[in-house]
Amino acid sequence: MNIALDRIDPDAANVVRRLKDSGHAAYLVGGCVRDLLLGLKPKDFDVVTSATPQEIKRRFHNSRIIGRRFRLAHVFFGPKIIETSTFRANPREMEDDDNDGAAPESGDLLIRRDNVFGTPEQDARRRDFTINGLFYDIETKQVIDHVQGLPDLETRLVRTIGDPDIRFREDPIRILRAVKFAARCDLTIEPETYRRMMEHRQEIAKCAQARVSEEFYRLLRGGAARRSLELLVEMDLLELLVPELARGLKGEPADDEATLRRARLWGYMAALDRSTAARPVAPSNALILAALLLPPLRDSLDPDSNGVRDVGQMVAQAIAPALERLRPSRRDSELARQILLALRHLLPSKNPRRRKTNLHGEFAGEARRLAEIVLDAESVDPALAGRPILLEGTVLGEGTPGEDPLAGEDQEPENIYVDDDRHRGRDRGRDRGNDRGHDRGHDRGRGPSSQAPRPPLAPSAASASPPMNLAALATAARALLSPELRPAFLGVGAFGGPWSRGE
Repeated sequence: MNIALDRIDPDAANVVRRLKDSGHAAYLVGGCVRDLLLGLKPKDFDVVTSATPQEIKRRFHNSRIIGRRFRLAHVFFGPKIIETSTFRANPREMEDDDNDGAAPESGDLLIRRDNVFGTPEQDARRRDFTINGLFYDIETKQVIDHVQGLPDLETRLVRTIGDPDIRFREDPIRILRAVKFAARCDLTIEPETYRRMMEHRQEIAKCAQARVSEEFYRLLRGGAARRSLELLVEMDLLELLVPELARGLKGEPADDEATLRRARLWGYMAALDRSTAARPVAPSNALILAALLLPPLRDSLDPDSNGVRDVGQMVAQAIAPALERLRPSRRDSELARQILLALRHLLPSKNPRRRKTNLHGEFAGEARRLAEIVLDAESVDPALAGRPILLEGTVLGEGTPGEDPLAGEDQEPENIYVDDDRHRGRDRGRDRGNDRGHDRGHDRGRGPSSQAPRPPLAPSAASASPPMNLAALATAARALLSPELRPAFLGVGAFGGPWSRGE
């Protein structure tokens, strides 16, 4: 297993050489070395050095120190970041040395500080998995292996460094990282490591929700979203992260709609992986959320659906449970909602009179990307295509009953902006103020007795239309709630998981 120098990022190589010129030891480390040895393209390059964060900052003016529990330096080259850390030791091992090998009083091994500097070998041994503990020396063109990572790469195994029981108790997020590496690099999890993952999976709840959510997004962002979800389902990890989604993916196909929702989700995840491979920019958190939440909403958000009176409210209510569980930022939650609503203006319609739409706002690019993902999935499997929810008496492709037959012809494209509740509140207040001012001026000029009565409002198409199909709406908005049974696609379990026991 050799690494060609032309595959190494020149800026990362420059950081290593400048640190070496300053008298410090410096190597490429971690995922970039792993991916280069596996013949994959690294998503980023990390450097490890004997220089402290402050020394790194003094050497590189284009850098800044980040982190609290784990302080390191980011060296900036335009939008690119070369993460540069100092050799560290495992703080728990240092505490054990201070206690002369005595066992800690508490059984809690969770690491809460990680700024104990150490040697290169100590730094390699404090890392999570053997395949991530490899250093590469650019000058000698040699891989430095203190943790037997090269044999595991050759046999394509994910194995913890040291006792997996201790490693997962130190940081339960490592359980999700093991899934990520197995899915993204097409590796197998070593049996004892897998057993301890299953044993300690409930301890993920000890970790900060922000770390858990971000690791979940990374699972789906790296080009192996479908495989990652399959492994999460097999290991019963998805039940801890998004139980609403897990119950649907493991549930019995009680009806055709439930089966279609599951097929759509797997189709969207496969299309998301193809989009990630084809585009230089990884999908955002908001786009990932929207893709996960779309399957039960696809028919309601079809541009030809007219049987849902308040689509915005329906979408907000349908996605609320999953958002409450994942606790994304308010910005990501709002953008995900806007991306979903924008699909009604982006997906193709069978109505030839439909008005063209221009999207504006922060969500527009990601909304177009989600529309491409949906159309890609539906082109691969036409059975996933949307089935519009129609009012009684509506013919698909003819629009809503009572609609102007010439509507949309020779008209300017419709402009759609971000539907921000805060903006709407200010606009409503401004409009009410303008109306009151207009009325007061009107009263002063003519007096209340001379004010002409306003004609009654004509009934809208929605209020005059027949009642919507409540059964279809309930089916579309119903969360993925089905009894748990063995998923057919997993077979006996790739890593000896629960399904191999015939559960």
